[in-house]
Order: sequence, then C-alpha cells, then structure tokens
Amino acid sequence: MSDDVVEEIFGWYRETARDGLAGDGVRFAEPVGAWVVHGYAEVKQVLTDYAAFSSDERRHSARPVPHRDNPVLGSLSAIDPPRHHLLRRLVSRAFTPRAIQALLPSITDTVRTQLAGVRGELDVIGRLGYPLPVRTIATLLGVEADRQPDFVRWSEAITSFAGSFAEDPVRQDAFRAAHAELAAYLREVFAEHRARPRGDVIDTLLAAEPDGGRLSDEELLDFCTLLLINGHETTKTLLANVVLCLAAHPDALARLRAEPELVPHAIEEVLRFLPPAGGTDRFTTGPARIAGHTVEPGRRVIAMMLSANRDPRVFAEPEEFRPDRTPNEHLSFGHGVHFCLGVHLVRHEVAIAVHALLRRFPGPWSVGRIAIERTPVGIDVLDLTLAGS
Repeated sequence: MSDDVVEEIFGWYRETARDGLAGDGVRFAEPVGAWVVHGYAEVKQVLTDYAAFSSDERRHSARPVPHRDNPVLGSLSAIDPPRHHLLRRLVSRAFTPRAIQALLPSITDTVRTQLAGVRGELDVIGRLGYPLPVRTIATLLGVEADRQPDFVRWSEAITSFAGSFAEDPVRQDAFRAAHAELAAYLREVFAEHRARPRGDVIDTLLAAEPDGGRLSDEELLDFCTLLLINGHETTKTLLANVVLCLAAHPDALARLRAEPELVPHAIEEVLRFLPPAGGTDRFTTGPARIAGHTVEPGRRVIAMMLSANRDPRVFAEPEEFRPDRTPNEHLSFGHGVHFCLGVHLVRHEVAIAVHALLRRFPGPWSVGRIAIERTPVGIDVLDLTLAGS
C-alpha cells in the first residue's frame, strides 16, 4: 500500500508538470477561476514582477476573499514594496549568518534527542517533522518550546484556512479558535518582553521604528504567525520529501553515504523534484501580459513552481532525480523580493537531520506507513514512517 501511495505522489507531480508545460504553459482554469502559469520563464516573471503581479490578495483580488481574516494575508509574504522592504530589512536581522550559526547547536541537539533510542522504524513527522522546526522557531523567537503541540495545532488550522477551504464551517471554527488562542498567547509574550527585554528577535521587533513609528501589535502578530507557520510547514514537508526521494532512489542514497558532502546538493534536488509548495498565488494590479496572453486586473494567477522546476528548457532530463545536479536554479523558495527569508535556516535544519538519518539507518530505506492529503497545488504528507536497518 505504501508503495502505491509513493507512486501516486511521484506520478502526480510528474503528470502535473507534463500536462502544465504542454503548449505555452499558460492557461485559464475555470474550476479555480485563475490563470495557471507553468513554464520556468513565465513563473519567474510572475514571482519577480510584483508591480504587475501582487502578493496582496486583500487589496487586489477582484473576487471575494473568504479567508481575508487569515493573519498570513497581512504578513511579510503578502504585502508589496515599499512597506515590504521596510519590514523585510527589519526582520532579516533574525536570519543573518551569525544568528543562524548560533542556532545550529540547538538544532543538532534536537535531532540527536529525537532520534535517541529509535531502531528499525522512525515516525518522520512526529519525531522530526514537527518538533525540529517548532523548537527552532521557538528558540529564535524566545517563546516556550514546550508549547509545541499548540504551535502545531495552531499552524495547521491557520494554514488550512485558505481559498475554498475557508468556506468549510469546520475549518472556519478551527481557524477562529486557533487564531484567537495564538493571538492571546503572543500578546502575553509581547507583554513579558516589554517588561523584561531579553535581546531576542521579539525585542528587536518591539523596539523597531522602520518608518518613524513602532510596529502595531497586529503587524507583530502577523509576522510571528508567519514565522511559526512557514518555519514549521516548509521544514516538515521538505524533510518528508527528502525521505520519500531517497527511499525511492537507493542509488542516490548509497551515493550520499559515500559522499556526505553531497547532502546540500541532494536537498536542492529534492526541492526541485518535490517542492514543499507546488504553487503560490499572485493577483494582477492591472492588465498584464504572460506569454502573449492578456490577463485582466484583479485576476488570481497561480505560479506553479513544481512545473517550472521540471521545464526541460532549463533542466536537463527533468524527470530524473540527480543528487549532484548543478546548476540547480529551482524556484521552490520563490524569486525576487518575496524570496523566502528563512531559506538558509531551513536548509541547515534539514541537512543536519539528513546526516543524522544516514548514520542512524545505514541500510536501504523504505516507506512503512504513509498518509497524504491533496491540496490545490500539491500533496501534503501527514504521516510517514521510515523503515530501515
């Protein structure tokens, strides 16, 4: 059964890219009411040209936004310059090389602790996918790592409240409860930091005056929510996808054991081959042109990174998984001003975990138990067991 599910995942990405890249790779999809863009050059155009293709759905969508209360829509990833530049310069202080280096011992310790006593089978999501990014982000923000179950629950409820899913009463209730609980918790954290500064990221945000005025509590909440959610979801999914790719490609797994210095390259290839997010939304600010197509103002445009990453005009033999592929200029972390701010942290987290797994499971890898959920632009791995020796 697990082999069938793994092939379903691989097959879906393969067929989605192949179908999407047919013709000019740009078409209007009636079921979702959006233009879908697949070609590498066109996806890069959409991700880069923020003046024509905005991230600000609340402002530019011509259609109702059922999830407009989602705090992610007010965060750094969903606003455009000039405000975006001001906030990005501020929060980028949390992701300097020095700041990330300071987190590496904690990341290594978390991986070691979570793998202690594991033999034969590993619950990839429960043992690493959830605790590793949550504890790392908790350390970065200076919040309580022992609230991990709450962070996971809040993140999943808020993340799932998007698009047509936001019209589901069950998801609406879960979102409202999670949003209220997270906001209440963070307001308590802000109050504690104002009373007793600790010199961490939250103190930096509380003291900042990016344009002559302090950030509002709503802006602070939006940023911290984005950091918790994106840091958790991206690392969890990428780590699961690494396990899937290496279990399915034993030659690549053997090569990484022989040449562990290739681990960073292999992670980049997983990002290309099975990206954590298959696509991302933009909204036209006025009439726009993509590959000869005219797109009306206010239209949703879905940039499909998963297809762009398999464009044969850019990647030789794109259906092959090559752990040493160079160059590998995939678009999985975006491009331009909205390029993922925490990219280097995610890469370090996953690389440390992969090196540990290579040592812990020296034999062939296989997938024991797996559960997935389809999303509009990808497949989310909810449960995954690595079986090895």
